[in-house]
Amino acid sequence: MQIDSVFQVSTLGAESFITLSIVNVTIGLCLIIFGLVRQKKLKRSTFATGCIVLGTLTIISHTIQLVIRMLT
Repeated sequence: MQIDSVFQVSTLGAESFITLSIVNVTIGLCLIIFGLVRQKKLKRSTFATGCIVLGTLTIISHTIQLVIRMLT
């Protein structure tokens, strides 16, 4: 009995991963904008700083994934 026939794992295509990365970059940009607006309204907001950091990390991560996917 082959293990491949027992455990079938479906994966997304390359186009789906590219679309998902673009959507996540957009979400990261929205997080940064939300954090900056909230930071302007409320001085020293930890939540706003967290949104900015999380948005930045999301953009960096998915941009790297997009670049690697485009090069291969």
